[in-house]
Amino acid sequence: MTTRRRKNKVPLILESHPDTYTGYPFITLIQYRQSHVLTIIDNSDDKRINAFVLDYCGPEKVNEELIISAAEFWYDNSSGRYPISFEFSKLNMTAETSKIFKSFNTDYVSRIIGPLPCFPMNESGKVKRRRRKAIPNGIKINKKIITLR
Repeated sequence: MTTRRRKNKVPLILESHPDTYTGYPFITLIQYRQSHVLTIIDNSDDKRINAFVLDYCGPEKVNEELIISAAEFWYDNSSGRYPISFEFSKLNMTAETSKIFKSFNTDYVSRIIGPLPCFPMNESGKVKRRRRKAIPNGIKINKKIITLR
């Protein structure tokens, strides 16, 4: 199955919460394919936005208050260090939260109001390895065998 991309891609509009906003600071409104979705964003990159959709809590019978309280704890303590899905995993909430998880293709997202966290998870650090050096001929090696009783 091939996916077709739109020729005239709509530029993504990123906005922070308005000054008069008094709700939770970790909640983000996403306009996806002309519909508005209330979410808590887990992670994002150039191609997709992974989020937990709060609008799905009712139909999926997920405790929204529990999700909000866990997200509030994560936001106050660890939001700059790791995605919220890590916090859900630490609290053994993965089975419940997976019901409301959705990945949004950024080609069809036109507007975002609220935070858009980005944690580079696909990057791997380089390991610096030292070369093995041969032992010069003039050095004697004593091998001592240790036996355990």
